[in-house]
Amino acid sequence: MITLNEAEAVDIGLSSVEGKNENEVFQALDSLTGIAEGFLSENEEADARRVILSISDIAQAAAQEKMELVTINSVLAFGKLARIAAKKGYGSILNRTIVETGKLGRTAASSSLEAGSKVAATTMMEIWNHSSPEKKDQEEMVAFSLLLRDIGSAAAVQGMEEALLNAINCLGEVGKKVASESLEAETISTLLLLEEIGNLAAEKYFDEALSSVALSIEDAGKLSFKNKLHEAVLQSQWALETLKIQAEEKALINSPIVTEMALDSFKFPGVRETGESIGKLQEIKELQKKVYSSL
Repeated sequence: MITLNEAEAVDIGLSSVEGKNENEVFQALDSLTGIAEGFLSENEEADARRVILSISDIAQAAAQEKMELVTINSVLAFGKLARIAAKKGYGSILNRTIVETGKLGRTAASSSLEAGSKVAATTMMEIWNHSSPEKKDQEEMVAFSLLLRDIGSAAAVQGMEEALLNAINCLGEVGKKVASESLEAETISTLLLLEEIGNLAAEKYFDEALSSVALSIEDAGKLSFKNKLHEAVLQSQWALETLKIQAEEKALINSPIVTEMALDSFKFPGVRETGESIGKLQEIKELQKKVYSSL
């Protein structure tokens, strides 16, 4: 395959998406990925970031044109670059690949590209696992969860329950991870997003997805109690109570039982609502708005 220079690759990539010439788009993306790898190996972070954004531009255009194989190829390219960035200790590049993968997954889901959206969410988790939560700042972790929420929400709107379930599972893993690290604000943020997706699942009558949300909330809540994150425990209870009502109102089959059983496991003494609980919840919602506006 011919290797293109950066400017050629960007031009050919975008024009080939417009012309739906899949082979030429692949050529452009492969060239750009190789160029980004070269910049990373030469410690040229700014140049690598620029090329990653160019890959994202082409990938976004391809996803909007429903070019699923190109979308998946782009996600895998981000994953490859993330692994290199992690080895080199380039946290900002690692975070950029997460954000661009999440945005691409959201577009893929909005375009009804089920495989593309699932690969994006799974790849995000793989990239996330290249560094532990304590090495990420709070806003990065909140952004990560917001993007997974977006993928799940877009999948739900398009009626893709499998893709929604995949996003829920990923978000649930994040919830468990941050709760196990005693990161209360990040845990509450994830619980809020799980509740949001759960409400959407109920609206779409996705019984299995709503049950999965309830189980994810239960897992994060139990870890929160174990680590004395009382505000997160309260949020788990509130979310499950809300979702139980939603499941019952929609006359779903399994999720009312699952949410009720999950709630039964939250009869913890000494965990009560306070004015501070409400205030902290509002602070986290404001943080989510701030982070989302910068994505």
